[in-house]
Amino acid sequence: MKIYILIHEQDTDAAWGCNVKPFTDKQAALDAMRADWQETVKDWDYTSKEHNSDDECECREDGAVIRDGDDVESWRIEEHNLDVQMAVEVKGGLVQNIYANADVYADVYDLDVSSFPDDGEEDEADRKEAELNELVNSPGWRNVW
Repeated sequence: MKIYILIHEQDTDAAWGCNVKPFTDKQAALDAMRADWQETVKDWDYTSKEHNSDDECECREDGAVIRDGDDVESWRIEEHNLDVQMAVEVKGGLVQNIYANADVYADVYDLDVSSFPDDGEEDEADRKEAELNELVNSPGWRNVW
């Protein structure tokens, strides 16, 4: 499993420190970095000031920076691989247990309809199937087995 860590470092007269946010989707990490950077450019009122050649203000795919004299904020995204595994035990056509080596959550979508469905049973199965399709077509989701 890939995770993307957005690292925001700040060394200014106002504050000093580092914030870290994990993401499972690279585009989500990039979007968050760009949004944080844009908000900081606005907060600093960077575009209305005069700057020297050492100052910089840019956002790229591999990182972002705002530097005004000794004040600097920077962002970068680090990609890491985690060995997350899951095993699903099925017996008698039913999921019995789900095991994993990390804190993961599994929703089971039972799309089966009985041979003689009750009123609304088929509609409920169709609703569950539509919900499942929407979920698995979201960014970052893929078939792993």
